[in-house]
Amino acid sequence: MEDFNSLLLNEQVELIRAQCAKTPAERMQHCKEAESFGRLIENHAFPYRSVAKDGHRLFDAHSYEIC
Repeated sequence: MEDFNSLLLNEQVELIRAQCAKTPAERMQHCKEAESFGRLIENHAFPYRSVAKDGHRLFDAHSYEIC
């Protein structure tokens, strides 16, 4: 299993790259990369973005969406 902090860093780097992308295609590619890191974060053993019993997440990264 990948280091949790590395996953968070990689996701943030891809979001920044998406924000700075020069073309829509480049932006979409970085968004896809960020989403894949997001899925790994959600599935990680550390419950950072896990769904609570009442259905909400402790931290919802999508509330800050740029992609």
